Amino acid sequence: MRAKQIIFILGLIFIPIGFILQEVNLPKLMAKTENFYTQIKIFTSVMETIQRSYLEEKTTEELIEEAIKGVVKNLDPHTVFLPANDFTNWNQNFEGYTGIGIGFEIINGKVTIMSILDSSPAEKYGIHPGDKILKINGDDVTNIPKENIVAKLNGPPGLPITLTLQNLQSSKPREIQLIRERILLQSIPFALMVKQNIGYIKIDRFTSTTSRELDQALKELKQKGMTYLVLDLRGNSGGYLNAAVEVTDKFIPAGNNIVTTKGRLASSYQEFRSTAAKTHELFPMIVLIDHGSASASEIVAGAIQDLDRGLIIGKTSFGKGLVQSQYRFHDGSALLITTAKYYTPSGRPIQRNFFAKTKDEYYREAYNDSISQYDNSLQAEFHTLLGRKVYADGGIKPDIWIKNDNNTLSETLRKLFYSKKRSFHAYIETFRAKNPQIEKRGEKRFIKSFEVTNEILNDFLKFAVHYDNIENMNNLKNADNIKNIQFLLKREMAYMIWGKTAQLRVNLLRDKQLNSGINYFPEAHDLLSLARQLN
Repeated sequence: MRAKQIIFILGLIFIPIGFILQEVNLPKLMAKTENFYTQIKIFTSVMETIQRSYLEEKTTEELIEEAIKGVVKNLDPHTVFLPANDFTNWNQNFEGYTGIGIGFEIINGKVTIMSILDSSPAEKYGIHPGDKILKINGDDVTNIPKENIVAKLNGPPGLPITLTLQNLQSSKPREIQLIRERILLQSIPFALMVKQNIGYIKIDRFTSTTSRELDQALKELKQKGMTYLVLDLRGNSGGYLNAAVEVTDKFIPAGNNIVTTKGRLASSYQEFRSTAAKTHELFPMIVLIDHGSASASEIVAGAIQDLDRGLIIGKTSFGKGLVQSQYRFHDGSALLITTAKYYTPSGRPIQRNFFAKTKDEYYREAYNDSISQYDNSLQAEFHTLLGRKVYADGGIKPDIWIKNDNNTLSETLRKLFYSKKRSFHAYIETFRAKNPQIEKRGEKRFIKSFEVTNEILNDFLKFAVHYDNIENMNNLKNADNIKNIQFLLKREMAYMIWGKTAQLRVNLLRDKQLNSGINYFPEAHDLLSLARQLN
């Protein structure tokens, strides 16, 4: 009876809406309606048959969720249905969460705080990296899974939480009570000077706060003497369209097209243009991209390239140029559905071809240098504002291709570094306690001159064998692995002692794309001078 009622209601809803939208050609409309009604009846009959006769019991919710996923699977790689829990987790990347604002790892079975968000409850109450959480609301949290810790820390805003903490300076635990707040994740984790007059800004994601964060970052770097800017979009998988437009607007003179969206429906056509009100001082720019730069990142990079506003350096971006509209449902689930495509100012489509490919093939292809670096012969040719040739075959191709050879870890080393036991951090914690003079000498001296000696290296390898139960250490003893282990120990040591900015500064020491890319600022300066003459 319930199934028939559902079909009847769907029919009543569908007919009047269809009549309003397509008041002409009524016979055709009625034929579509009848077909729709028939297919819904078949679908409902299949569902009832499965529930009644299938080998294993299946709930209505399970069957409907799988049916929806089946429909979505046959559209494009980026249209996706997210059940309530999945959507909540996905959405936290852009709209934040409610908690106390810490990053942590489980080291030696203990919840060890690794980072503190600015202006978060954790910062306000004097919590520091290195502190260990022994209890949450009186419950011992030693040796419990990380996801359980997250669930205990998060909760409704305004709800208090009591932590029992132990820090490095005192063996005696202390108890504090914090109030959970809405935590907005930072879009810009780093904004600093990498050379005397070269500013560096890293954008991790495009959210509702990105524009405001960027204004503040540009202001601070200008006060420090910035006359050249590196904008790092590597690994940035995207975010909100409006945020990408607002970011681009800060670097583009007024009146220029930033991006256009086009789809099947007339309402999907939109053209976004730069404004005078939001544009900052036009510094020569270099934009770093890689295979992980997607969607909103490609909007920014594509506009800056097409309008000759700066040089794009790195590797070809991912090639995601599809607009996902978000439809939320009463149970907390959501459909992210493709409704249009992005086009750069020169008219280039950003989206890479996904036809006749499995989803795995589509994603693997994006990270294949041999495909994305060479061969423009089969690609459509477009031109920038100054007449430079650019090509459209998915993604944004850099003006200057630079590969970061140093950044690839072997599978064996990657497993060790990301193991649940966190061998690197556990060792560094012990090493730090035995060598307090390292911290006393200061961050700058550490970054410039500290070396992981063979003695430290061998000590770490012995530690890792026993701590992480590694059976074959010989796999880690080739030259590349040894070099990478030494680098990772120094980088993570900087992080655990001084925080994420020190970690980044160590990382930048061997960042080939950045260190080679800044040598092209004379070309970026000349490009900007020529482009200004046309605006």
